[in-house]
Amino acid sequence: MAVKREASEAEGGEGYFASISDLMVGILFVFLLMLTVFALNYRDAEQEQVVALERYERLQAEAETARAEALRQAEAVRLAVIETARQEERARAREVEANLLRVRNQALTEALDRAIARLQREIRDREDARADLLARLAEGLSARGVSFRLDPQSGVLRLSEDVPFNTGRSDLTDRTRRTVQVLAEVLVRVLPCFAKAPDRQGCGTRDAPILEAVLVEGHTDRQQFVNLTAQQSQQENDRLSASRALTVFAEMRRLQSGLDRMSNGDGIPLLGVSGYGERRPLPDALGMSETELAQNRRIDLRFVLSSRTSEEVRRLIEEIDRLRKPAE
Repeated sequence: MAVKREASEAEGGEGYFASISDLMVGILFVFLLMLTVFALNYRDAEQEQVVALERYERLQAEAETARAEALRQAEAVRLAVIETARQEERARAREVEANLLRVRNQALTEALDRAIARLQREIRDREDARADLLARLAEGLSARGVSFRLDPQSGVLRLSEDVPFNTGRSDLTDRTRRTVQVLAEVLVRVLPCFAKAPDRQGCGTRDAPILEAVLVEGHTDRQQFVNLTAQQSQQENDRLSASRALTVFAEMRRLQSGLDRMSNGDGIPLLGVSGYGERRPLPDALGMSETELAQNRRIDLRFVLSSRTSEEVRRLIEEIDRLRKPAE
C-alpha cells in the first residue's frame, strides 16, 4: 500500500511539473507571438515613419520652394514697382525737359523772327538810303550836264559816254578830265551824309553811314591786242582796266582831298579801286561794233552797302546764342 502511495505521489509530482512546463511553453509561445506581432507592428510603424518623414521633407521642400518663389515674386514686384517709379520719374523729367525745350524754342523762334524782321528792315532802309544817294548824285551830275546810267538794284553809277578812253590807253582825255572834276565835286558834297566824314553839314536826320566802300571800277573792250595770244591779251586788259580805275581815282583825290577823309563804319577809307578787264561787258553792248566797244571802255562807280549790324540786331543775336545753348 505504501509502495502504491509513493508511486502514486511520484506520478502526481511528475504531472505537476509537466503542467508547469506546458504553461511555460505556452507563455513563451505567447511571448514570441507578441514579440513577432510587436516586431511586425514596429516595422509597419517604422515604415510609416519613413513615409511620413519623406512626406514631411517633401512638404518642407515644397514649402521652402513656395516661400522662395513667393520671395522671388515679391522681389520682382518690388523691383517692378521701383522700375515703374523710375520710369514715371524719367517720364516726368522728360516732360519737364520737353516743356522747357518748347519754351526755349518758342523764345528762340520769336527772337529769330524779331532779328529777321529787324535785318529785313535795316536792309530795306539801307537800300532806300542808297537809292536816295544815287538820286542825289544823279541830280548833281545832271545839273552839270554829265551823262550817266544808274543801276539802283546793284548800286552802280556808269559813266561810259562822258568818261571815254582811247583804245589801249588809260590816260584822261580833256572831256574825261572835266567829267571826273564834276564827279569829284558832287561826291565830296553828297557822300558825307552816307559815310563817316568830318563835315556832315546839310545831312538829314535819317542820313547814316550805310556805305562799306565806293569802288572806282575800270573796264575794257574785248579787242585782242596785236601780237598777243588770247590769254596774254586778257591779262593786258586786266592791267589796263586797273590802270584806268587808278587814274580816275587819283585824279578825284587830287581835285577833292576831302574824299580821303571819308571812311566806312569801321574807320576804313571809303574809296577804293578794282579792275575787271573785259569780263564785264555791258548787257546791251555785247557786240564788236566801234560803238559797243567804246561803251565798254568805261568807268563805273559801285556803292557797296555796309554789312554792319545795329546794336539792336547784335543784342538779338546775343539773345539767340544764349537761347541756343543747352540749359545748365
